[in-house]
Amino acid sequence: MSYIHDKILEEIENLKKGGHYEEALQMVNNILVRDPSNEDALLQIADIQFLKWEIGKAEKPIDFILSKWKNDPIWFYVKWVLEMEKTNWTEAKRNLRKALELSDFNNPEITRCYWLSEYWSGNREKWIEFIKKAFEQNKFDAEVIYNMIEIHLLEHKYNTARKMIEYFNKNKDKIETFWRDTEFYNEKIELFQEYLNNIIEIK
Repeated sequence: MSYIHDKILEEIENLKKGGHYEEALQMVNNILVRDPSNEDALLQIADIQFLKWEIGKAEKPIDFILSKWKNDPIWFYVKWVLEMEKTNWTEAKRNLRKALELSDFNNPEITRCYWLSEYWSGNREKWIEFIKKAFEQNKFDAEVIYNMIEIHLLEHKYNTARKMIEYFNKNKDKIETFWRDTEFYNEKIELFQEYLNNIIEIK
């Protein structure tokens, strides 16, 4: 698999953060001119086009990678994200199921996302099964804990939601975040706690 040098990758990421997408694309295209099959560069193209909300253009490099790496779950996971944005629920779920199988049902993030697909499909027993699996695979994943609290509130399982909030607060020093900062989870879970307190007061 081909990579992008750390220094160049940092420049590309800084351009993306600043909203300079065309400049970022130019840097990535310069890499692809020399190395047309560079998977990291192709992934960058997909990410930049996604940020520009050009979903069709974002799909092309991912489809190319999938044609080469049919046994790598990460690319099916990325394809799931793109299909979800297009609201192609069935196709999205099919890709995520493939990612789940290729990861031997042992990737917490893919498992977490799969329970969401089951929930949106109305398969209640399945989403309960998979959210529990995601929690078992990583008991300190902030997103999994956040999702568990959120969904149990939606299901009116307030005691379970309260226990998960207590668990989060008790293990704050162990909580792991991957794509959102800790403050996001602190603020959201505080709001969940306030909501539960209001329910108790109303009763």
